[in-house]
Amino acid sequence: MIRLSLIPVFALLAPLALPASVAAETLFDRGYCQGPPEVGVEPAITLMKVTGTGPRVNLIADRDKAKPKCPDLSDACKRRGFLVPGDEVLVAETRNGIACATYIAPNARKVKGQFAETNGFLPAAALVAVPAPPPRLEDWLGTWSRNAEAEIVITRGEGGKLLVKGDATYGAHDPGRVARGAVNVGELEGEAVPKGNRLFFGDGYDGVKAPDDSSECQARLQLFGRYLVAEDSGGCGGMNVRFNGVYIRLKGS
Repeated sequence: MIRLSLIPVFALLAPLALPASVAAETLFDRGYCQGPPEVGVEPAITLMKVTGTGPRVNLIADRDKAKPKCPDLSDACKRRGFLVPGDEVLVAETRNGIACATYIAPNARKVKGQFAETNGFLPAAALVAVPAPPPRLEDWLGTWSRNAEAEIVITRGEGGKLLVKGDATYGAHDPGRVARGAVNVGELEGEAVPKGNRLFFGDGYDGVKAPDDSSECQARLQLFGRYLVAEDSGGCGGMNVRFNGVYIRLKGS
């Protein structure tokens, strides 16, 4: 059950070329939490669980004109939205006792094509890492759906391989684009043997760092419990079509 107002999710467009001093600055540096991973950034994502003795853990506000000193642990930065002990989140970065987290309820349903995905800062002291043994092959299988306009189906192949087939669009929920026939589409297809919680494919891609060859369709999938995180190179479809984001497995798949 989602318990708070929603924040815009992943930036799906490739970042513009910026001076090195600016390009190195992350959303966290600017006081914003939009969840892991930011395109082109290489955070170490961790599956964590909300803990605490109280019934709820309030989220922490992003920085804005009304709250220029946020995020911090003061009461002035507390949001009304909250999570409860036992909720599992993905955390990509933690600084000064504050973690940037992403949460999707286990029973989430799409509304207007989007899951109720919550991104926000949490007190790091209220989080504990969830042990993550290497996933079994069957843990990958099923139909995984993103917050908007993307779906990935993973099935069992031969020789310990997994078969991946994904479809994504850009503009499919924009009536104007649909009417003009301006919806862009993309496809993701490959097979590979998973290495730990990673599954990657694409010509010449070794899966070590984020995919970055936009001339080829390269992708990396990472499994964190009930979350699947996808990153692609930008070469898997039409303009602005990306598979980047957090996916959850659809019920019954």
